[in-house]
Amino acid sequence: MLKVIRKTPTFVINVQSRIKLPEKLKGTIVEKWANYWKNLVIDYRQMFQDLRTDIQEDPRKALIWTTGIATLYALAKNNPSEIDFKDNLRRITNNVILVSEECRNPKSVEHLHYIQRCYNEDVIHYGTLGIVSFMYTSELNDSCDLYKAHCSYLKPSYFSIFSRIVDVGFMGKWWNTYIKTTNYDVNV
Repeated sequence: MLKVIRKTPTFVINVQSRIKLPEKLKGTIVEKWANYWKNLVIDYRQMFQDLRTDIQEDPRKALIWTTGIATLYALAKNNPSEIDFKDNLRRITNNVILVSEECRNPKSVEHLHYIQRCYNEDVIHYGTLGIVSFMYTSELNDSCDLYKAHCSYLKPSYFSIFSRIVDVGFMGKWWNTYIKTTNYDVNV
């Protein structure tokens, strides 16, 4: 990897010295465009040179940064979506239906009914922060045109958002649903 970074600046300099613009294109937008790309290549060349020297000076710091970036990428790649939530909800609901009513856990059934009621009323929403996702509810659906939906004094406060969160998705799993429905076949 470092050999490629070492060879790149000399390759770019050789290409830049071989390319010349004809006289009729000087002073036009083509020359400005060529200068823009030339300066961009110079900036990136300098950035790669600085990166190489930083890696050589402090390899432990480079390893920590690389590990952090790779971890964030893996978390973002495995961030569940609303489709994953719906699929998980259908799968768990189908599993719960197969268990007799005497054996079902009432808390699991109540949680699944609550989520289904929120979908029927169209008050459940999806939000993501890149590495973590949230399913949260609102008081009214988007198509509601009541006074309560438009009055700023009746809107919920920002502190009530935590009580509205239905589920948190992280690392490919919706955790609240997982916790509440793990023992769906054990009547407590």
